[in-house]
Amino acid sequence: MKIFKIWLVGLVFLSSCMDVTTEKNQQRFADLPSPKPNEKVATFAGGCFWALAEGMSELKGVDRVVSGYSGGTVKNPTYEEVCSDNTGHAESVEVYYDPTVISYAQLSEAFFYAHDPTTLNRQGPDEGADYRSVAFYRNP
Repeated sequence: MKIFKIWLVGLVFLSSCMDVTTEKNQQRFADLPSPKPNEKVATFAGGCFWALAEGMSELKGVDRVVSGYSGGTVKNPTYEEVCSDNTGHAESVEVYYDPTVISYAQLSEAFFYAHDPTTLNRQGPDEGADYRSVAFYRNP
């Protein structure tokens, strides 16, 4: 009887672990915010998106910065997929800004100041195609 109880407790424990793993793999992706009236959006990739997002969010005229992935072929990739260098994506930020306060040229200047665009697929300790430098073009 004691062995049966231990086996039953072990089975319950293992099944609860499987549920956690399943929930962990069911990632949800946030919808990108829509620009406010008279607001523009610029997308940049320049190494680790957290560092670039922090720098851009400090600029006067920038309302918000959203980190994510751009430039690849896989829809809604995970961090692990992007790090595998098989998606074509780069870590990037979308910058929502007021063009009456800060221009795209000023954002671009801050972007090039924040990282070294001459270092191929690398920024600081981060290395790989997902850390490449890109200024994504948008039509007005």
